[in-house]
Amino acid sequence: MYDKIICAIGLGSRERAERLLRTSSALLSPGGELIIVHVIERLASGHEGPDDWAVSVIKEAEDKLDGLCRRLGIIASIEVRTGTASKTLLTVAKEKNADLIVLATHVSDILDRIFGSTVEYVIRHAECSVLVERANKSHDKTTVESKPKKA
Repeated sequence: MYDKIICAIGLGSRERAERLLRTSSALLSPGGELIIVHVIERLASGHEGPDDWAVSVIKEAEDKLDGLCRRLGIIASIEVRTGTASKTLLTVAKEKNADLIVLATHVSDILDRIFGSTVEYVIRHAECSVLVERANKSHDKTTVESKPKKA
C-alpha cells in the first residue's frame, strides 16, 4: 500500500482512465492521498501565461476528471498542468513526495522511437516506484468478449 499516489491520466480512452483510477485507488493506504495529474503539452506559443483558450482547456480537463472520480466514487485531488508530460509528472511527484506513479503505455509510434516515450523517461528518472499498465487494445474496447469457462 502507498501513502501518496500520482495517477497520470492522458488522452486515452475513458475505460483506460477508469482502470488507472481503480488500480491507483486499490493501492492507496487508508488515509492516503491520490493525486490525478493530466498534462496539456501543446498550448499556443508566444504567450507568457495561458490565454483564454488555454484556461478553458484546463478547466474542461479538470471538470472531466472530477466527473469521472465522482462517478467512480474515488476521492482524489486533480492537477492539470501544462508542459512536457514526462518532466511535469516527475515534478508533481517530487513536489507531493509521492510513493508511486501510475501511468499507462500507448501503442508506440515513430515519434516515440525518435524522441523516446513519456513512460520510458518517467521510469528512468522517477525517485519513487512506477507502475505501468501496458497498452492492450482489447481492454480499451467498449465491450469485451468473455472467454468460455473451463469445465
